[in-house]
Amino acid sequence: MISKSDSTSRQKGLERARTAIEAFGLIDLPAAVLGLRGQPLAANGLFKNLMPHITHKRCKRLAFCDAIADALFAEALTQPARVSGPDAVRAIPIRASGEQPPMIVHFMSGRGKARNVFAGASCVLIISLLKPPLVPGAEILQGLFGLTPAEARVARGIAEGQTVEAIAEGFGLSRETVRSQLKAVLGKTGLVRQAELVALLAGVHLPCRVGSGA
Repeated sequence: MISKSDSTSRQKGLERARTAIEAFGLIDLPAAVLGLRGQPLAANGLFKNLMPHITHKRCKRLAFCDAIADALFAEALTQPARVSGPDAVRAIPIRASGEQPPMIVHFMSGRGKARNVFAGASCVLIISLLKPPLVPGAEILQGLFGLTPAEARVARGIAEGQTVEAIAEGFGLSRETVRSQLKAVLGKTGLVRQAELVALLAGVHLPCRVGSGA
């Protein structure tokens, strides 16, 4: 039987949790607090908006649609000792699906100092959406690197995280044609790997003199 003092403590803890997750919302971070069985106790608006797309209810706990992410989450719930340290944060990746970008779920066990803030909670979840960086338009890429219109479209697609197969399907081309165009793009930009192209077009490392041979 839960005593009146325990009930009051949990209620105050839940109020603190709600305040904290609303604060995460102010910096555009979806966040939620889960109970001891993994059920949502409180969530900010951003998290609630994501729930229909990335989660579903199963066994009275929050469950992720991504099977790999859900298995990692279930392990974190049932075996918190494997997360080193009482206030450790565990990162759980969720793959991109449809229009949803890839995400990282930060799982913070409700132990240690966290238990003092979120009484009665099992964990706090904070989600980081890995949105692709702004990529220059195809016309700009043509001018910068001397690409053909088709090559510029492929370069932009790769920089936005699309696969060769997705680009081919989107433009009604064969995969061999897109691979050939991608090879031409890498040659004109002086790069070797797709990852280098993504970094270049995201502005991580712009060449000092394009097409100068320097």
